[in-house]
Order: sequence, then structure tokens, then C-alpha cells
Amino acid sequence: MNHADLIVARIERARQDRGISVAELARRMGVDRKRLWYVLNGQRSMRVDEFVRLCAVLNMGLGCFLTKEMATELAEARKRTVEEYGTGEPLAPLWFQ
Repeated sequence: MNHADLIVARIERARQDRGISVAELARRMGVDRKRLWYVLNGQRSMRVDEFVRLCAVLNMGLGCFLTKEMATELAEARKRTVEEYGTGEPLAPLWFQ
């Protein structure tokens, strides 16, 4: 199963667990029902803003859609970035030093 299929399967399970139809989910997300239906049937990709709204409507964190391998890979990448560039905390402007 590829990652897109995994995401769709998790969306479908969450939708069904909550007893929400595709039309109702689309209405709550503020997207066209046909557009969501195409996403769920693998005929189109979901935009990021749609995905974020879907997570909010289903009360699911974005991390619910990561595999363990992906979470590990992202954690390692973050660790490398912090080691190379720092924590990302903004530096105080020079006039405050």
C-alpha cells in the first residue's frame, strides 16, 4: 500500500467511525462533495488546505497519517537540521546585544 492509499484508508475509517457521509464531511470541510469523492477514490490529490481542514473536522492530528517509518525519518531529519543549523530560535537583533 502506498502512502496515498494509506491516507485515504485512514480518512475513510475515521469518517465511518464517526458516522459521517462523504457529502457531510465535504460540507463540514467547505469543499465540493464531488471533489472529496474523487480524492477518496484516488482520482485526484488533496490540497494541503483541504487536508488541514479535514484533520480539523475529524479531530485528527496530522501525525495520524504518518507511518512509523515516516515519523522516524522526519525525527532524524529534524535532528540533523538542529545539529547543523541550531534550534531555529530567532536570534536577538544586534542592537539588543
